[in-house]
Amino acid sequence: MTDSTEQLSLNDVTDYGLCFACGPRSPYGLKLHMEREGDRVVAKFTAMDEYQGFPGYLHGGITTALLDEVMSRVSIITHNRWSITAGIDIQFRKPVFIGQEVTATAEHVETNMRMVTAKAELMLPDGTAAARATGKFFFVTDERLADMTSDFPGLRRDWMR
Repeated sequence: MTDSTEQLSLNDVTDYGLCFACGPRSPYGLKLHMEREGDRVVAKFTAMDEYQGFPGYLHGGITTALLDEVMSRVSIITHNRWSITAGIDIQFRKPVFIGQEVTATAEHVETNMRMVTAKAELMLPDGTAAARATGKFFFVTDERLADMTSDFPGLRRDWMR
């Protein structure tokens, strides 16, 4: 973890807020709220009708988005840096039904100079895994962060600590 800066927030509470997965202002988004539990990132989500694939089932793309989003926050916990998805490997194990609350968790696997590897699970209410994933996430450079946040001064202040 970078010792010269304040810990970055796991959630966007800025003037941006439009991320599909975690943005509180995204009208069609998942509005995930991330929590830190020890060395893990955790988010709860209730599958709603708007996110179904087959009737009564959560769409696999939403499952993937849930796991991608929690894994992307691992770099904040471990290195106090933002990261962006380089690749994900996901295994779907059990269906998620509309109306079910699921819990997505992610933790650090390894780091090299350019990226973090994380693993994640999406757990059903009975404690079984609906899906598991591993992902690689490139660290976002300060230059790229400055460019991304140029129209959002609050986001820049939060992300560029």
